[in-house]
Amino acid sequence: MAALKITRRDRDDGVVLALSGEVDMATEVQFHQAVRAAVDARPQERLVLDFTRLAFIDSSGLRVLIQAHKAAKGAGGSLAIAAASERIARILHVTAIDTRIAVFPTVEAALSAPRQSSSAS
Repeated sequence: MAALKITRRDRDDGVVLALSGEVDMATEVQFHQAVRAAVDARPQERLVLDFTRLAFIDSSGLRVLIQAHKAAKGAGGSLAIAAASERIARILHVTAIDTRIAVFPTVEAALSAPRQSSSAS
């Protein structure tokens, strides 16, 4: 079981959480707390989850993604995913999470993209 490491980078154009390792039942609370802290600290900002080094995400991690999307949107901000591997991008597509949360090829693309005014919750 690979541990989860989360690195937070506050930027002028938003907050980036870089995830490394796995998000599963053993690490979902850590993931949830990091996302919640970022949303609470900068509620109306863009939060980008950098999945460059994320190796795995299971259903508990997907649930946290949906909760994070709702929390960011409810606070007046937005959530985006960047640099997901092909395997994780496929999971996001099959579960239709990519229809609710914008997915970008890079962190820079996510930070510079216009905010979506989607009504999806």
